[in-house]
Amino acid sequence: MSIDIPVSDLTSRERVARALRGDDVDRTALMYLFLGGARHVLNTMGHSMREVHEHPELMALAQATAARLFGHDSAMLPFGCLTVEAEAFGCGLEIIEDFYPQVVARPLEKNRDLNLLSDPDPSTSGRMPVVIKGLSHLRERAGDDSFIVAMVVSPFLVAAELRSLSLLLVDFISDPSYVESLMKRVTEGIIRYVNAIIDTDACDAIMFENAGATRDLIGPHHVAQFVTPYHRQLLAAARQHNPEIMLIEHNCANRPYVSEIIDSDVDGVSFAYGDITSMAKSGDDERLPVDNRLARIGNVDHTKLVLTGTPGEVFDAARAVIAHAQGKPFVLSTGCEIPFKAPIENIRALADAVRT
Repeated sequence: MSIDIPVSDLTSRERVARALRGDDVDRTALMYLFLGGARHVLNTMGHSMREVHEHPELMALAQATAARLFGHDSAMLPFGCLTVEAEAFGCGLEIIEDFYPQVVARPLEKNRDLNLLSDPDPSTSGRMPVVIKGLSHLRERAGDDSFIVAMVVSPFLVAAELRSLSLLLVDFISDPSYVESLMKRVTEGIIRYVNAIIDTDACDAIMFENAGATRDLIGPHHVAQFVTPYHRQLLAAARQHNPEIMLIEHNCANRPYVSEIIDSDVDGVSFAYGDITSMAKSGDDERLPVDNRLARIGNVDHTKLVLTGTPGEVFDAARAVIAHAQGKPFVLSTGCEIPFKAPIENIRALADAVRT
């Protein structure tokens, strides 16, 4: 349902929501992924990445600072850290001063016993409560001036951290029933986390990182057996818990399973690579027709252009993406996170492009 408000009076929150639905907007909406251009954000704050990841107030401040520096219409928590869920299930982390935490100990790597896993409680387990509190702080700080997205990692990626990716892929063949038990356990725990996120009433959308759904890693039959069913259970649980919250699928793989992703019950898709406006090519180079009700988010190149190009080149690329997306539900963004050291002038060129 369209928001009954003059288009000229839109807040950033309303602008992104309307753009994702395909409703009229005053200008193209601009979405911020993870903690892009983190060097500028952290230097402005005077805090390290480690400090920001440990304190909900600083998490919120980092996103508010990024919005002020770069002019995006959205914010995201947690940003770029893919270890929140894995830590809550029992992974040990190395907390790095100026980068994202990294998994260094896996509970199932040397012993396959699922009883070694923790059962996450979003109110107490690891940094889950930090993220949940951070989202509430961010909404209090932003009001309606930001479309807030919570980021959640897919069950397959979490299972791969708990067992190790290589061993999990061997288990696909040697012990499918074990993999299914692990995936069920992980999915149930992530659903509890998603429900707690939704219950904050701070989020407008949840973005699910599902880079494991890639042809470079898994064959179609294993995706159908071990990845897609559990990911869709997670999506269905979020939809049931709050039908109003928007669901977005993000995939950082070079060759994602495009058709499986766009057939899921999501409102928008974000692929790191390819032409998001016509929908990226699938792994077998088939160009797929897409229902125009599915919003696209993207897709200015973040790997080279924003990092090493000129502001003019970034501006021109963004304008070309906007022009190509005309008539479709669309929000401009980079394909994935803007590199930490990207020039601030290049990042601001994205905001210049949507305001032209």
